[in-house]
Amino acid sequence: MLMMSRSRLRWMVVAAGLFLLAGLRFAPSLPPEIAIPVSLVWLAALGFLLYAAYRILRTWLRPAPAAAVMVIVMLVPIAGTAVHPPVELAMRLPCPRNWGWLATWMPRSSPMGTTSITVDSTEVKICYGRPAARGRTMLGGSRVPFGRLWRTGANEPTTIITPIGLTVAGVTIPPGRTALYTIPGPESWEIILNASTSQWGIESEYSETVRSHELGRAIVPSERSDSFLERLTFIPDSTGVVLAWEGTRVRIPIEGVRR
Repeated sequence: MLMMSRSRLRWMVVAAGLFLLAGLRFAPSLPPEIAIPVSLVWLAALGFLLYAAYRILRTWLRPAPAAAVMVIVMLVPIAGTAVHPPVELAMRLPCPRNWGWLATWMPRSSPMGTTSITVDSTEVKICYGRPAARGRTMLGGSRVPFGRLWRTGANEPTTIITPIGLTVAGVTIPPGRTALYTIPGPESWEIILNASTSQWGIESEYSETVRSHELGRAIVPSERSDSFLERLTFIPDSTGVVLAWEGTRVRIPIEGVRR
């Protein structure tokens, strides 16, 4: 009976592990209406896998050391994205995540994207969530209306991580992390640079406290393109970066601070 229990546990662990990997792989292509139910099942599979790992550890260790090992295993992958390490280290770590929100623990329909550009021979990283159009009109539609604040992506606010001071659309930002918000328009976009990056990106979280950390705003022109992009993408450009989504292109000049 004990052997049967271990065999059953082994197969359930394999099945749960495969489901977790499949969830991460296929979450970006899931229809929005089933994303949350699938994510809840995914979290249940993760919980079972952690419980199974704890049971296995208990065959080798006492309960307290086994629990301590599990806590460390869970915290290590979170620590690198939850804390604010020195910027040189942050450039090499995965993009920051806000683990205080449930959505961070689930597979994401808008996966995290990273774009690297070179400014004055120095690498600068842009981290952003990549929402998809999915047959909807996003820019200028009900999801991202013109004239309203937008997190410029999905999930956490779009964040620029830089080891050097920069001017972004003419606004000076210091080394470190800076959030990039925008107010889209049919012909021009307002670029907003903010030193606060730990809030969730949803626009309702842009409180007066967060707004008080703004570094500056600037206006840049918007262009139309015949090429349609399904997902939001930041594309390196000779003058900085291009925000591209659907048929819209917004060039954001980025330069090193001149001394």
